[in-house]
Amino acid sequence: MTVTYTAHKRLITAHVAPIAPQPCASWAGMLDIYPMPELPQTRRLVAIVSADIAGYSALSEHDAALAVTHVARLRDHARDACARHGGRIFNTAGDGVMLEFASPSDALAAAIALCEAQAEVSFRLGVHLGEVTAADDGDLLGHGVNVAARLQAQANAGGIIVSQLVRDSVSPELAARLTARGRIRLSKMRETTRIYGFDAGAAERPALAAPILAVLAFDTPARDRATRNFADGLSEEILYAVSRLRGVKVLGATSSFAFRGRDKAKAAKALHATHVLDGSVRRTEESVRVAAHLADAESGVVLWSDRYDRPLDDALSLQEEIATEVAKALAVALGEARRPTPPKLTAALSDAYFEARQLMRTGAIVCIQSAAAALDRIVREAPDFARAWAALATAKLEVLRLSRSDRARHVEDAREAAERALGADPSMGEAYAVLAALEGEFFGRWREREALIEKALSVDPNNPLLLFRHGQFLISVGRVEAGYARQAEAFALDPLDPMLAAFHGYNVWSKRDKSEGRAILNDAAKRYPDNVFVWFMRLNTAALDADFATAEALRADGARLIPGLRESASYKAGERMQQLMMAPSPEAFMKLGEDFAAIAEAEPAAALDLATALSVLGFTGPALAIFEEALDNVDAWRHGALETTRPHIGYETALLFIDQTIQLRMNPDFAKLCARLGLARYWRETEAWPDCAGQVGYDFKAACEA
Repeated sequence: MTVTYTAHKRLITAHVAPIAPQPCASWAGMLDIYPMPELPQTRRLVAIVSADIAGYSALSEHDAALAVTHVARLRDHARDACARHGGRIFNTAGDGVMLEFASPSDALAAAIALCEAQAEVSFRLGVHLGEVTAADDGDLLGHGVNVAARLQAQANAGGIIVSQLVRDSVSPELAARLTARGRIRLSKMRETTRIYGFDAGAAERPALAAPILAVLAFDTPARDRATRNFADGLSEEILYAVSRLRGVKVLGATSSFAFRGRDKAKAAKALHATHVLDGSVRRTEESVRVAAHLADAESGVVLWSDRYDRPLDDALSLQEEIATEVAKALAVALGEARRPTPPKLTAALSDAYFEARQLMRTGAIVCIQSAAAALDRIVREAPDFARAWAALATAKLEVLRLSRSDRARHVEDAREAAERALGADPSMGEAYAVLAALEGEFFGRWREREALIEKALSVDPNNPLLLFRHGQFLISVGRVEAGYARQAEAFALDPLDPMLAAFHGYNVWSKRDKSEGRAILNDAAKRYPDNVFVWFMRLNTAALDADFATAEALRADGARLIPGLRESASYKAGERMQQLMMAPSPEAFMKLGEDFAAIAEAEPAAALDLATALSVLGFTGPALAIFEEALDNVDAWRHGALETTRPHIGYETALLFIDQTIQLRMNPDFAKLCARLGLARYWRETEAWPDCAGQVGYDFKAACEA
């Protein structure tokens, strides 16, 4: 549980000052009135900034006079920061300074000001909130001071490291500027702590631009299944590395890898790619040979090619080299941010990692569980392997979505994996996306979620999954048009991915063209007849289009895909709605509304589906009541809900804003539900109002202010 700065102060004050002083009485007078043994020195809670000069020892050996000048400048900047943010310097030992502030927000703002003031020399800073005791000379002593100093020692030159207490206590604007760095054990301390970093030189998010690159699955010898799995994994890692290079749009793996053998010639045209990266892999027991070439799609001219011979335990580093060469060949300013060198892995670990990634792409429950178990083993043997930690975080998030028990443990497992990924490599967009989703476990943290997903895209701007997640977030806060546009971008980068096709097809059907939307869904169904996302969207659109024959056939097929479907409340509700639509009557209409409300109360697992159905039928009052109860206790709903009906973690509120629930938004009580969920506050603070603000028949903004 997060304890705020104010709560800490109240707790400590009650502990160390149980007897309130009388008005105008001095502590000396109090001792005369209440004889007692000598009191311990009073402790208090303060926010502490510890700062020093990076590389000071080497600098002082090289140029002692210049080193002294830099120390003086640090102290000058520290005095300025204290004057602006209400702090004071309490220690100036050596090349460092230590500052105290009344609040974590003031301390972090001052630390950022110091960080941004550095010029010829770099500072390192640590920020912590902790207990201290004041010495007679004004110095502060105690565990809180020690933690701040040790956090500072962990900071990179020119950066800041803050404790979780600080991060949880500062304003959302300041918290959004911090990056999770995982758990660490500070020097000479037994416990581990979560830390967050700030880098003054963090790059702005680049704009997407041509060229459009397709990375194809590299060729392997026929019938060599092990080498093919290895080559697919290596191709995906190369795709991942290239997708992060600035100035190039990279198509997703599901679409690119659909073209193999003779079909490769069709890839560029089918995917609208301007360039194609292709190659081959040959492997022995101890080594691997990779040949790669980049070609202009229109002319067929090979712009670059090379061959790499490496031992198997160095296979992952190939993606870095090939990505760099592709960047040069494309002749764009791709200058990827500095990243740690990938760890050297054994051939067995490399194979296990690539296989786990393949399992995750299937989306099947058993495969996700197997991938999570495999990745758990990999990170135990290779604890600095950031990509494996990020993959594990994603797998754990999906396990959480499908879980009916131990949700608190699964939340911590996913968070731990994401933070370990960022601790090894702060530019892991996939890990930021997991943290953003986990914020969705608690309604109200909308700005924190938005900051994390935008951070993910800033470091990995061409990742289709991240674009899709951003679209889901936008829909969840009512910005449906912008969310659908984001998901269209994701689909354009990976049009053969079944999940992206399912959502994009539904979006097109809902907002633009029903025939086109159905065509996208039907095309995806031909490729992936067993994909649950595609099945679910086809069933919904058929039912809402009154295509009863197709809907009935899809329900029958769903029983094959999803064990227990026929017995679920959601399935039975869908059947009853179809029966009503086929033979409507006022009596059946009213009876259905009453029955749905009763089912939702008896079976929380079906609550969101039934609330949506009631909204479609026009029963907005009962629908609002069910939505409110279900979203107040999401765990009860998730406990029994079928996998198909569980949205991605944190995106349950998207159902409030889809076209089918428009009557819900016309009810003025809808604004009260939004206020309860923290959405109204988010809209007011960001001024990013939902699409419905100008579409309902009442003053929506005023209702949200009430």
